[in-house]
Amino acid sequence: MDTYKFLNIPDNCFIGNTIYKKLFYENADLSTSDKSLFTDTIGKITWLYCLKSETINIAVYRDEERDYPEIEVVEIVLNKDYKLKRIAEIMMGTIPYPMLLIFKLEDKILFYVAHQRTNQSDSSKNTIEEFIATDWLESDNDLFAKLDIKQMRFTNFYALYSDIVDYISIYNLSTIMPLKDDITGVEARELSAKIENIEQEITSLRAKLKKETQFNRKMELNIEIKRLELYLDKLTNNN
Repeated sequence: MDTYKFLNIPDNCFIGNTIYKKLFYENADLSTSDKSLFTDTIGKITWLYCLKSETINIAVYRDEERDYPEIEVVEIVLNKDYKLKRIAEIMMGTIPYPMLLIFKLEDKILFYVAHQRTNQSDSSKNTIEEFIATDWLESDNDLFAKLDIKQMRFTNFYALYSDIVDYISIYNLSTIMPLKDDITGVEARELSAKIENIEQEITSLRAKLKKETQFNRKMELNIEIKRLELYLDKLTNNN
């Protein structure tokens, strides 16, 4: 429990129970490759904390789209770094609560978060929105100080979870460009998506350039790549 003191979650929210892989085998529609992924990649899953109104003074949040009665914090100790997004997708799809997933590999950790919406055609299922993950973090990383939940909004569980998602979104963007002090989580996600789209376009154009045989077309591709690189440089250095 001491490992995650930086979250500043009250002790009475601590659970510390093992979540057996069998839960996912029986309750998720897993392919053979998904089962192998869990078997080979995951060493242990622990339900670390459950934040709910009975243990922390935060209100349940419900509206037509979302049902956030509590927040779960789950640790996944890994044997190797492999297809973590797929593991997060399976876990968040099986356990129908907003979750902070903490992947642990040796002495490094990595976070996964994602907002959820109630599936309108099946209320027992959730639709997972955009996955947001950090890179692997060393123990002295600046993000940990930002994830002290007592610095976040306790209005309701949606507000608290939104703050967690926002802090991680802003941190991710800060690793690739200088940021204004007042940037919001929404702005950080929008800018991150914009940067990712440009990078993907540059990668695609470079692949086309390698295959192109016509000189004029090569010139056109080179010019477009250069234009996008300059735009990306301006975007990430002068925002």
